[in-house]
Amino acid sequence: MKKEWEVYLKNFWKAFDYPEQAVKSLERDMQKVFSCEQVWEIFETYDQEYSKNIHMDYEKIFEKLKEAETICGVSYYTLHLLFLAGLSRKTQELYKEKKIPERIFIDSMEDLYWKLLECHKLYGVWGTFVADWMPWWFELRRFALGRFQYERIAFEDTYEKDGLSLHPGDPVIQVHIPSAGPLNREEYRKSYEMAADFFKAVFPDGKVIFFCESWLLFPEHEKFLPKTSHILEFMKDYQIYREEYRTEDLWRIFYKDSKKAPEDLPEHTGLQRAYKKWLEAGNPVGVGFGIQVL
Repeated sequence: MKKEWEVYLKNFWKAFDYPEQAVKSLERDMQKVFSCEQVWEIFETYDQEYSKNIHMDYEKIFEKLKEAETICGVSYYTLHLLFLAGLSRKTQELYKEKKIPERIFIDSMEDLYWKLLECHKLYGVWGTFVADWMPWWFELRRFALGRFQYERIAFEDTYEKDGLSLHPGDPVIQVHIPSAGPLNREEYRKSYEMAADFFKAVFPDGKVIFFCESWLLFPEHEKFLPKTSHILEFMKDYQIYREEYRTEDLWRIFYKDSKKAPEDLPEHTGLQRAYKKWLEAGNPVGVGFGIQVL
């Protein structure tokens, strides 16, 4: 089984074009796992469990891998990514069984790549620091359809506008925007169309309802982002019905520098410069909640 994992992971990293530095680091850490039977047993045990129950106790697994860090000398961020990437070979089989297009599998598993880059920017480690976000990919509850990612959830708010009435428990399709580069309108409008078709059975009346909670929808952007900003263009697609002030998402803009005082924040991008100026003026940041119907 070790050989199977090794071959699959090497092909996985090549297929998703992982940075050379990341591949060398991951291969080295993979060999450490293979040589440490106590840690490998965790991988093997839950790999077999996944074949029986895709809704296994992921929280328990991630905790075991966190504890294993001191045993094999590999960061638990890396252990989490190695385990999930290896598990994906069986997820791919599930896609085939359910006749879900391979392209959707590829786009979905690409999320591990974006999380890898984020983890390295934040912590200098090739891995993932958001393991608790990952299970829905492997339970086939979340799918990447082109540029964006989607999942069916139960709405938790109340929304009344333009004849649309939503209440707690109503089905909506939640939208996630991975850190996969600029927001190209042509790309993400095509993504919405793909998602509307993919989830159409959820909405018998033919109107697919998208819900998004994101820092990208922060209404105050209208006040401080350049008028040419792709973020402002993205916001136009949504009816933003409420906002929350919070700073948790600043890492998405400033990464490892996000905890610094406003005057010490970097200015490498236009977005960073705009946010820094806004924060230096003592203004709040946060997220917006929006609805879009296709």
